[in-house]
Amino acid sequence: MGKIVGLVNQKGGAGKSSITNALSNEFARRGYRVLVVDYDPQGTQTMLFGYNRLSQFIGTEHDMTNIFNGKDLNPISVKENLDLLPANPNLREEAESGKMGKELVLSNFLRGGFGKKGIAEDYDIVFIDSPADSGALTVGTIAASDYVLIPTRLTFVDSTGLVGTLQTIIQAVITFRLDLSILGFIPVAYKSRLREHNDVLASLKTTIPQILSKHDFIKTASEELFLEPLKDRIAWAEAAGKRVSIREYIEKEKKGQRDILLSLENITDEIIRRVMIHSEIGVEV
Repeated sequence: MGKIVGLVNQKGGAGKSSITNALSNEFARRGYRVLVVDYDPQGTQTMLFGYNRLSQFIGTEHDMTNIFNGKDLNPISVKENLDLLPANPNLREEAESGKMGKELVLSNFLRGGFGKKGIAEDYDIVFIDSPADSGALTVGTIAASDYVLIPTRLTFVDSTGLVGTLQTIIQAVITFRLDLSILGFIPVAYKSRLREHNDVLASLKTTIPQILSKHDFIKTASEELFLEPLKDRIAWAEAAGKRVSIREYIEKEKKGQRDILLSLENITDEIIRRVMIHSEIGVEV
């Protein structure tokens, strides 16, 4: 079964969708079979893949709300090695409908159970893009994941939101008795010359381990919690506007910002190392 990585941060603007899109393209480019789950009713991830009308999936085999109603749900093939389960604007209504076990619906769909095969068995890695809150969809993302990857901006406000996100993860692990590891934290929109960014990053590198040390049932995939920062570059917004991957955009139009691609390659290498995915499926990296 493929490794399931949920990207979570209850603070908006943390870069979850951009990083999910970038990493899924990087893994697919290397030959891994990748599934992206857009579990955010706003559908930013779905739109980044070029599908601007979320309503086009309502009532179809690609309707994400099907998993709450026992109906078939099938992914869309975006490109070679890369499939997408698109968002539905009615997803939050379904997830917060009061149904028992709603937080575990996505987990059951991906992992299988009750005699049914989980769709994650068809992939090497699954990325889940979650909404920016602490509601049922975010908790459902955490419950479905083997690993959580947490992007964050380096401001005081964002660092406060990051602590809240950790509390949501800790509570979900306790409530659902999850076997979950924190894959790491990715600083985004990083400006190396900005004192605030460096001060906040240094503070987080002290504060986060202190929080986790009080909850020894929370596992981490590495002693080094923070992955390489992704620098603040205009190419991120421009690629999103053109609905193309960050790699495709930089290689065609912004070659001067190739340092982003080097960072993405380094982060991809480190994720592969941390989840040991290469040893299980034999892909050379």
